[in-house]
Amino acid sequence: MEALRPWVVSARAPAAWALPVGPGARGRAAAARFQAGARREGRPGDAAAQPAGGAVHPAGGAVHPAGGAVHPAGAVARPAVLGGGAVRPAAAAVHHPGVRSGDAAVRPVGGVVRPGGVVVGAAAAGCAWLTCRSMMAQHTTPPQIPAMLIDVHAHFYHDRTPRADWRERNTSRLRAGERIGITTHVASILGSFGLTSPTYFPSPADLEYGNNALTALEHAHPDRIRGYVTVNPNYATHARAEILRGLAAGMIGIKLAASRRASDPLLDPICELARERGVPVLHHVWQHRRRDWPGQEASDAVELCALAARHPNVRFILAHIGGGGDWQHSLAVLARVPNVAVDLSGSGVDGGMLESCLTAVGAERLVWGTDLTMDTGWAKLRYLERLLAPRELELVTWKNAARLFPHGVFPGD
Repeated sequence: MEALRPWVVSARAPAAWALPVGPGARGRAAAARFQAGARREGRPGDAAAQPAGGAVHPAGGAVHPAGGAVHPAGAVARPAVLGGGAVRPAAAAVHHPGVRSGDAAVRPVGGVVRPGGVVVGAAAAGCAWLTCRSMMAQHTTPPQIPAMLIDVHAHFYHDRTPRADWRERNTSRLRAGERIGITTHVASILGSFGLTSPTYFPSPADLEYGNNALTALEHAHPDRIRGYVTVNPNYATHARAEILRGLAAGMIGIKLAASRRASDPLLDPICELARERGVPVLHHVWQHRRRDWPGQEASDAVELCALAARHPNVRFILAHIGGGGDWQHSLAVLARVPNVAVDLSGSGVDGGMLESCLTAVGAERLVWGTDLTMDTGWAKLRYLERLLAPRELELVTWKNAARLFPHGVFPGD
């Protein structure tokens, strides 16, 4: 059998990536423009016979229908037909000549494998988010990560939130977590999510009700859910009492919404309490916000790092680097403050974002999470599987989180 060889794509002779577009007039027009450009640039495989809408493959490679993944020479195309006649590949896998498809490592759609199995950033391979989102809808066997997979930024609902389907949403999160391989959801409930007090300025009564609901969920799912006690630091006396009550009930961290700028001295007593009890502080961060809005204050990584520098013995988690906005602004200040970890949750999956996080703080300070929605967290996880070596992947998926939180709070820790 021929030795495994990564598929090498050079900058001088780039492969023609499959288009992240579906059937229909817009997709056909984009495919035509794409194919015309490939012929003009003389990309590999131009001479190969190609059906209308098909993707160009390296010389000798199999031809796939539109939307198919690019495979090296010797690979076999196995399109699967969806309802309505749309065609997609059965899986986005890198194939090697002489190796069974089950042996091939799965790579994110839109990514390109470098020598050594490292994936080129999504910016270099088209819009990874569109294709990953499509893959999320189509793929029925999400990856099962060995050992543990800790979601450090999860949310649940209760009966006093605006969602009438709150039970279904909670059940859906747990079911999706099973499919992805999540062993522990570290969660919070943001008061009433705006029903009776602002989401980012929750009232003491709403905070207590939400924390109680989360405690009940922990008791119902003791091996799957852990909780942050959520407080509003503007109610300083209540915040301290609520933190002590929540930690006594089994919660393992403190969650601060954007109800006060992270650099404000009002947060110092909360941080001192976190140090005494040995629990981390997760702070909601807006990416480079320039002004305040009603019911919330603009708080970014610069301000959180100022707070962390005042409390070097407290472990902080910068929430959702993928929350949208200027994440480069956040990464620029993190290197100087070693007690701030970066959670990868949020709906943003910008090209180059994960690579930039690794460059800024290394795998040792990244933790994986999802936030309210889970599909983008799943897409990032699939990308990280190909981007990181196994040891680094374990750091991001659970070992870093196990170090942030008190020892022994996770099953298997």
